[in-house]
Amino acid sequence: MVEQWRLRAGFAERLSRMYGREVPAYTTLVDVSREVNEDVLRRRGTDAERLGSIGRVTAERHGAIRVGTPRELQQVARVFGALGMHPVGFYDLREPPASALPIVSTAFRPVDEDELARNPFRVFTSMLTVADARFFDDGLRSRLDAFLADRELFPPELLALADRAEAERELSEADAERFLELAVCAFELSADPIDAEWYASLERVSAVAADIGGVRSTHINHLTPRVLDIDELYRRMTGRGIEMIDTIQGPPLWPGPDVLLRQTSFRALAEPRAMRGADGSVRR
Repeated sequence: MVEQWRLRAGFAERLSRMYGREVPAYTTLVDVSREVNEDVLRRRGTDAERLGSIGRVTAERHGAIRVGTPRELQQVARVFGALGMHPVGFYDLREPPASALPIVSTAFRPVDEDELARNPFRVFTSMLTVADARFFDDGLRSRLDAFLADRELFPPELLALADRAEAERELSEADAERFLELAVCAFELSADPIDAEWYASLERVSAVAADIGGVRSTHINHLTPRVLDIDELYRRMTGRGIEMIDTIQGPPLWPGPDVLLRQTSFRALAEPRAMRGADGSVRR
């Protein structure tokens, strides 16, 4: 039998491989992060592991996805529940007005200390606030409600396996393999053509609204590893010719207590989307 934490570890590993195929720079990021972590461990010894074993640090991933409705959020909670991941925190991203996004968010992750030590995978999950009149007028909201009600992000077979895994806290080898196959597929970027006019109408509200409500599937928006020396990671990624964002976000490196919330990224690449025009033609 495959326990929940092994399902979680397997899901994170497979998702990482899939995302690396979609975004090759991510594979470079993972490789460089591993090299930096190994170098820090050699240089600092066991002190490097005071905030987590090197195995945990190397395996750790932080992902992000978006869904459109409370029903879809409830369904993704069932999938993550199968992995021993629970909603933690609430984030309202509709304020302040200057940077408002039409979404509210939570993070799914293990909450038990032992489970976090086994595999601390977490996914920041956002839901579109379709009913918020500050973003969507009556006409657009009506069209958006109909569009979202007509799509299926998670097949019934996946949800049934998820419910069993959450209830029994394990799956057979065969069921675990099928669950992981379906779960990873559900978060893969779709190649299906998108209605260009519909996507553009949502994009005028927000690029995030279009990404959620303009397509018939969901996908991983980003996936990031954990690194023990983010300044060195930034230098090495730049040295490999990967274009990084301008700065490392968060406080500067300092000799005081550890600051864990520092982050950086390579420049986001345009996702390959096939667009269908009003005449039926598809532009890739």
